[in-house]
Amino acid sequence: MLSRRAVLGAGAAALTGSAIAAAGSDSASARPRVTPTIGRRATPNWTALAASLDGTVALPGTAGYDSARQLADPRFDRIRPPAVARCAHAADVAEVIRFARREHVPVVTRGGGHSYVGASTASTGIVLDLRGLTGIRYDWGSQTAAIGGGARLIDVYNRLGAAGRAIPSGSCGSVGISGITLGGGIGMASGKYGLTCDAVTAAEVVTADGSRRTVDAERDRDLFWALRGGGGGQFGVVTGWRMRTHRATSVGSFVLTYPWRDAARVAAGWQARLSVAPDETWSTCQFASDARGRLSVRISGVVLDGDPAAEAAEIARATGIEPADATLERRPHLDVVHDRAGCADGAGCAERSTQLAGSEIFRSVLPGPAITALLATVERRARERKPGIAKFKRLTGAPARVAPEATAFPWRGAHTMLQWLVLPAESGSGSESDGYAWIESGHRAMSRWSAGRYVNYLEPSPASLPRYYGANFSRLRWIRATVDPQALFRSPYAL
Repeated sequence: MLSRRAVLGAGAAALTGSAIAAAGSDSASARPRVTPTIGRRATPNWTALAASLDGTVALPGTAGYDSARQLADPRFDRIRPPAVARCAHAADVAEVIRFARREHVPVVTRGGGHSYVGASTASTGIVLDLRGLTGIRYDWGSQTAAIGGGARLIDVYNRLGAAGRAIPSGSCGSVGISGITLGGGIGMASGKYGLTCDAVTAAEVVTADGSRRTVDAERDRDLFWALRGGGGGQFGVVTGWRMRTHRATSVGSFVLTYPWRDAARVAAGWQARLSVAPDETWSTCQFASDARGRLSVRISGVVLDGDPAAEAAEIARATGIEPADATLERRPHLDVVHDRAGCADGAGCAERSTQLAGSEIFRSVLPGPAITALLATVERRARERKPGIAKFKRLTGAPARVAPEATAFPWRGAHTMLQWLVLPAESGSGSESDGYAWIESGHRAMSRWSAGRYVNYLEPSPASLPRYYGANFSRLRWIRATVDPQALFRSPYAL
């Protein structure tokens, strides 16, 4: 591993360079094309880069390289990037980008490293690692939080929880705040407070010209729009977020389980309840097969500052059946967050595992034939004695009341999102191709009703990219071409 101190001690000179004039416009009148011109030089001067940073540069064969290149999923351990620049602050990020431009090296950005398709690593170019940008500060006056672009979600929850505050976001503790925010961010407070991207009031960004910008509703409006739901790794590197927070005290949680014979009634009833449920509630409805071919049905969710028993009773009325088993609790907000994240105070949140995911967006309540097709897809998996999950998540409530043009998240007004999930390590074959084949069969089964897909659940099929962006696809492509005309930020999944 190369560090600035080591390189300077050996007499290496730090690089200098000036930023190229900022690209960007709030006008969509022109449609510039992305022209890939990065990647021409074979031997970048990594020693000079290390000399210019307060962070470090990990190279193949140096101490710390193997841990520096790892993502959350060991499936991508085979990928060996030429260099991993572990940035200490925003100035380091800008220096890496300026270096990459001069050396004609593509850049791949990594926050939490949780991309289902490994989009935050590459076998060419430089991985720009944000995990050193972890500062989290709460402002009592404005009730907003300044969050480093490399912070983990569990650390954000813990820091804000100490002040009795939170942001609306997901449940995976080790996911990076930037990745989940850039794609939208769905979680247990969404019904009341919206998506994670809806809490954003400003962002600190380093763009492909190496300039540092503050973007908000008044400055660089197109870029600010794209950073809220347009997906990561293609518009710039977010080094810091400013977000609104909400009060976080107690949470009522519930888990309701049912026999498979009631699956269709549960699906219909849950959807009916979701259409009228108050904002304070959020829930998922899950249909699953395990590695022994056993089928299960579960509704789980929360009531913010409320009574879980009351919501469970409303679900029973909507479905017309009582659950086979029910767990109802009311606990402090952080306790519920830790349970959902599978860790307390960050411990255990860094455990690595392989997960394959896909998604569907449904604009309205699914009719009977759609539910039949969905359940048949899960049943086929059970007959093969392989694990597979189909999990509905709520999109009604606060997210649906945000104007469609306000952010880049394309699914305003939708009713639900369905996540397909496979854990190959639990299956008999352990096959990635087998898992994605099942997810693809789910897409085919639900194609009549699906409006698109959720960008935070990318699948390894770049040709399907338009399905993740809906009506915003063209505008997002224009913004990317404007702020990164030479395609410095490189990925098969970039627009």
